Amino acid sequence: MAGLRAQAGGGMTYVILSVAVLALLAVACLPVLRRLPHRPLVLTGLVLLALTVVFDNIIVGLEIVAYDEDLISGVTMPIAPLEDLAYAIGAVLLVPTLWESLGGRTASATEAP
Repeated sequence: MAGLRAQAGGGMTYVILSVAVLALLAVACLPVLRRLPHRPLVLTGLVLLALTVVFDNIIVGLEIVAYDEDLISGVTMPIAPLEDLAYAIGAVLLVPTLWESLGGRTASATEAP
């Protein structure tokens, strides 16, 4: 079953948690990300998503990580749950935002001595 769903007891699923966290990150990070060049962010996002698909399927396939079937959407890629992509998307939002907000690379740090 795909999409947002709550358990019978009103519990939190990985989809609901992922959407909530990504929404908060988007609100917090987009003002900073809008000032940055978009191409490097998109390329980074695509690479992280591709790596996430490959390695998440490996670790789930080898049973290093397991998921409670009641808490995932049931949509897989092909073994790992789709919700795992939220971590990569969150990293693409948060890491550049923190880098810029904490000063990033300053002109004096990039100049040769």
